[in-house]
Amino acid sequence: LLLGLSSLFMQKTVGFTVLGSFLVIGVILGLARFIWWWKKQEGLQKCLACLDRRTDMNNTMKTLPEDMQFLKSKVAQLVEHTGLPEDEEAGDAQKGSDGTAEEV
Repeated sequence: LLLGLSSLFMQKTVGFTVLGSFLVIGVILGLARFIWWWKKQEGLQKCLACLDRRTDMNNTMKTLPEDMQFLKSKVAQLVEHTGLPEDEEAGDAQKGSDGTAEEV
């Protein structure tokens, strides 16, 4: 960025010098706005909160397979405890047209 700005001033033409001046003013204003946000609008806390959320999401994604296996085993225990069929569609397929179970 700074190399590009300095090359605008090295061209020795009025147009490039004016363009470089506007860009330098823009960079200075952008830097001032960032400093204002960082100091006065709690930018540091917002950045830390964002990093914490990203860390939590990353940890959640890493442990997701183990959590899914745990949940599957709990559902299997509940199905076994309540006596529900393993798959509701399989239970529906075994019923006949009159609603009674068919012998297979």
